[in-house]
Amino acid sequence: MSQKQKAPLFVKLMYALGQFGWSLANSCVMLLVIYFYIPPDVGDGEMFPEFIERKKIFLSFTAVGLMMFFGIIISALFDIIMGPVSDRTKSKFGRRRLYMAISFIPIVICTLMAFFPIVQEKSFLNVLWLGVAIIGFNIFLSVYVTPFNGLIAELGHTQNERVFISTLLAVTWGLGMITANSVFVFKGLVAEYLEIDGFLAFQYLIALFSIMAFVLMALPVIFINEEKYCVQTAPVEGNPWTQMVEVLKIPNFRNYMWAELLYWFSAQFVQLGVAYYITTLSGLEEKYTTFVIAGVAAFAFISFPLMVPLTRKYGKRELLLLGFVLYTGVFLLISLMGILPIPLWLSGILLVLLNTLPMAIFGILPMALVSDMATEDAHDSGKFRAATFFGVKFFTMKIGLSLTSLLFPTLLLLGNSVENNIGVRLTAIVGMVGCVAAYFLMRRVHEPKAEPIRREAYGDSPISEK
Repeated sequence: MSQKQKAPLFVKLMYALGQFGWSLANSCVMLLVIYFYIPPDVGDGEMFPEFIERKKIFLSFTAVGLMMFFGIIISALFDIIMGPVSDRTKSKFGRRRLYMAISFIPIVICTLMAFFPIVQEKSFLNVLWLGVAIIGFNIFLSVYVTPFNGLIAELGHTQNERVFISTLLAVTWGLGMITANSVFVFKGLVAEYLEIDGFLAFQYLIALFSIMAFVLMALPVIFINEEKYCVQTAPVEGNPWTQMVEVLKIPNFRNYMWAELLYWFSAQFVQLGVAYYITTLSGLEEKYTTFVIAGVAAFAFISFPLMVPLTRKYGKRELLLLGFVLYTGVFLLISLMGILPIPLWLSGILLVLLNTLPMAIFGILPMALVSDMATEDAHDSGKFRAATFFGVKFFTMKIGLSLTSLLFPTLLLLGNSVENNIGVRLTAIVGMVGCVAAYFLMRRVHEPKAEPIRREAYGDSPISEK
């Protein structure tokens, strides 16, 4: 097999913009659905109409929390299926692009469904409608994202290239999250300009974001030529469950997956809770949510160029351990907001600064680390199954996300107002406990070896050499 052409910067940018698209859609659904159906109590009337029962309905859990939980669990199962399925696919269109092409339109449709209830009042039909939207969204997101991430190790022919691609993906993932959360700033502006209420303005913005996501997710489908730029390997045979079990038998990867699960369990509390922390713990208007997120992201983006030299000097493992320590400090500060004898503006600055390096670390290094583990396994086993590794990674991630999405609305019921914010504080405390546990699990992980892959198995392209 001949050596593949190195992908030009333009192709890598088109690839990264695909992540902007799915991150934008994912942030709308995963971060804003709970806010839409169970908004914070700001004391001046209902922010949004009540479409779904906001009380506990089953084992202390809310309807929205249960829909999110089951949707993510089903998606997690599809992740571990899609990895091996993509790895063994034979298609002239590409074994990654094929699945991305058939899934990005349904992703957008399901995103819109989640924010446009079928009945314009509280109704069980809205529960069913939301359930279909959430489950459909998560299934098609798995079909798009798992093969998408399999391209990291195939477009990046060296470790440094993979870190660079992971950096681009971290930037575009952050842009997607910031764009989705800009709804808190633009909602009021749109409502005033169009002379409509905040509820309709919110829906209009979700529709706009969905169109943006559609265009962005189409870009890598259009511009990535797998035959030309990606390391081509023999399809990996065997059923998905066997492949998943095989990669989980790798002790180092298995240990990292436990840390990954707890990281996402913890991180999701911040991502879901930031609007509640701003409005109930700080007493500020919801529009400041966007400014805080944008501030954190801006400082994190400035830190991104440091990741390559820091990784070379200290290694991915040590930086991830540092990220868990700093993140623990973030949770501790959130839980004490409004209690510590310091001005709120100082609390805000400290939160932005403490979040900066962890966002850069966790935005870049986990993807690069899993790519390295897949490459190391390819060298040892003779099977190149990058999408399987990422399928298991996203399965693990979504287990963590599903637990948080189930627990978060329930905690809010304990206190979700300026006068009684105990439930909001508890979200930070639970997240901190998960972060501390993730730190100790990460200590059991070691750096993958950086050995060239056997050429007889993968042709002339030494994709793992430095």
